[in-house]
Amino acid sequence: MKKIFAILATVVFLTTVGIVNVYAKEVTLLMDWFPQGNQSGYWQAQLDNQYHDDVKITVKPGGPKVRTTTAVASGQVEFGLNGADSVMTANSKGAKLRAIFVSLDHAPYTLVYHPNTGVNNIHDLNGRRFAVVMGITYWKWVKHKYGLDKVKEFPLTGDLGLFAKTPNMFQQGYSIFLPARMDAKGIPNAQFKVADLGYRPYSVLFTTEKMIKENPTLVQAVVDRLSMSFHKSLVDPKPTRDLILSKSKKTTVAIHNNALRLMKRDFLPKDWSKIGCQDPNRWVELANQMKEVNALPADFDPHQSYDTSFKKGCFK
Repeated sequence: MKKIFAILATVVFLTTVGIVNVYAKEVTLLMDWFPQGNQSGYWQAQLDNQYHDDVKITVKPGGPKVRTTTAVASGQVEFGLNGADSVMTANSKGAKLRAIFVSLDHAPYTLVYHPNTGVNNIHDLNGRRFAVVMGITYWKWVKHKYGLDKVKEFPLTGDLGLFAKTPNMFQQGYSIFLPARMDAKGIPNAQFKVADLGYRPYSVLFTTEKMIKENPTLVQAVVDRLSMSFHKSLVDPKPTRDLILSKSKKTTVAIHNNALRLMKRDFLPKDWSKIGCQDPNRWVELANQMKEVNALPADFDPHQSYDTSFKKGCFK
């Protein structure tokens, strides 16, 4: 009995001094790409575990072969990051996912091409080679909207060397990263931002309907933490920048800082307390665009793909 009391006393002491944290719940947030600046708020939430005992948040990096919708729907992880269009595509196949938090007003898809090669508008890309994630929804819509029926698509690898030596190609990327990476390597580039072309899917954190029904308190705790961590990572970006740079060789301090600057200017609400909010009308707009290219069935209901109840203060 004395041994039991001694062990309990030790655990209490260690918890009190901060050496051991005992969490009520633990969850994993799966990112859709390698660690980079647009994920700063999520990584901040992981850094802040030491200040909370309600939920331990672990952020797991993604990559080109990671399918966050599949991982969440199958129960491999509790939460995932992706575009709103990916969530609706998964739901049209029975995934039963719900977006609960918007981290960017729109996914920063962009089409990067070589300047001074005869490209003056989006139509001039027709007939050129395009490095793209095969089957991605935004490209189906852009191709349909602008009549780019002669583009020669091939799988994206991220090889900047191939782009540098192939003047007649263009490449998919994120506007807040890819042009800056090319600039750093001295590769001339120009871009058409997909949002400017009219396609603007939210970048969202999502979970399952089952999780929302069975663990609403846990979902609320995650959303509340993210609301704080995103604000914190913008006010003092150094801790998350250092963490992300330690995990990724594809970025630098300059590229990271530039991404944060662009996020603040173009992708986040001016009132940072509104980070996380989502507008149902945007879901309807996006669903209609996806239906134009048969990416969703005609009778698909976009309102079944999001839940606005966890992020507070959006509609004041």
